[in-house]
Amino acid sequence: MEQTGLQENPALKKFDSLVKSFSGEDRIAFIPDLDADGLSSGALAFIAIKLLRRKEPDLVIVQPFKTTELLPKTIEQLRENKIGKLVIVDFAAEQSKDNLKQAESVVEQVLVIDHHKFYGKEGLKKTFILKAQDVSYLDGSKYPTSKLVFDLFSRHVNLEKFSWIASVGLMGDNQLAQWKGFVEKAAQDIGSSVKELGTVTGIISAVEVLAPEKLGEFLLFYVKSKNPREIMNSPFAKYKSELDSRVEGLFGEFHARKEVFDEQELVWFEFKSKDNIKSAVINKVSNELFPKMTVIFVQDKGDGYMSFSARRQDFKVKTNEVLETAVKGFEDAGAGGHIPASAGRIRKSDLPEFKKRVMQALSG
Repeated sequence: MEQTGLQENPALKKFDSLVKSFSGEDRIAFIPDLDADGLSSGALAFIAIKLLRRKEPDLVIVQPFKTTELLPKTIEQLRENKIGKLVIVDFAAEQSKDNLKQAESVVEQVLVIDHHKFYGKEGLKKTFILKAQDVSYLDGSKYPTSKLVFDLFSRHVNLEKFSWIASVGLMGDNQLAQWKGFVEKAAQDIGSSVKELGTVTGIISAVEVLAPEKLGEFLLFYVKSKNPREIMNSPFAKYKSELDSRVEGLFGEFHARKEVFDEQELVWFEFKSKDNIKSAVINKVSNELFPKMTVIFVQDKGDGYMSFSARRQDFKVKTNEVLETAVKGFEDAGAGGHIPASAGRIRKSDLPEFKKRVMQALSG
């Protein structure tokens, strides 16, 4: 099987030391992100922790929506369950330092494993943050957290038969080309196919969009699944066909109402939907139609806010930096992510200024 992208360095040694300290006496919790890479990272972390100390994590927290914040309810759960060690996978928790500091006041140690941009560790005393870019020559966006978790914990436990889970996460973050050999071998080893792995990716995305309250239940099913077909034959699979239908409908709407700005190499699309469907559609648009342009989808869920996603497949524009700069100074706003894929949220009243700033950034 294709080897890791890890490079030996002090950060890797610190991770090794920390993980070796995990024991059955510890009270361990972990929190994953909610997308295919996040849930796959979470499943692998769950399995690895169980193998390391012969005991499952004491607490699994799947937060109700995507955020870099540790929500007040999450902090309370950590306190109520007397958690000593917290593992966070696939989101830049340090982007919301005040919340992370609250977690530090409750637990003894925090481990963040992630592949997004690093936002600094000032003021954090009990948190060790390990980014893909800390231990690899690859840009973080090309080393999704599911593969990173697989590679890191494989230094201590045998995760070989779970490589298909890492592959699902890789495909969820659009990195099949980067890790094609690994994914093909993972599928072959369990008598599956890359297509079936992709179907699982689609199922996770559909549950995230249409039934996010079931993600915790899905994660526990995921860790016990032996192959993609078990998920494809599960009750969770029904959500994929429903999402596929909605994606096709929105894809048609995109063709009818998109704005194309050739000078800025920008494709802009605004739409209304209560479901968080934009990621599923923008990936299709960016990969298949406009890989060499910046594509931005802006979604109105009817709650007074506008959520947005940006994609740029040729890495010519750092979409995360464009969005972060464009929301500066706005109240209740935030943005972040990777060079080729990023997202955020603003108040609806700030949309005209936000669009103006994006246009200016892409004109420069």
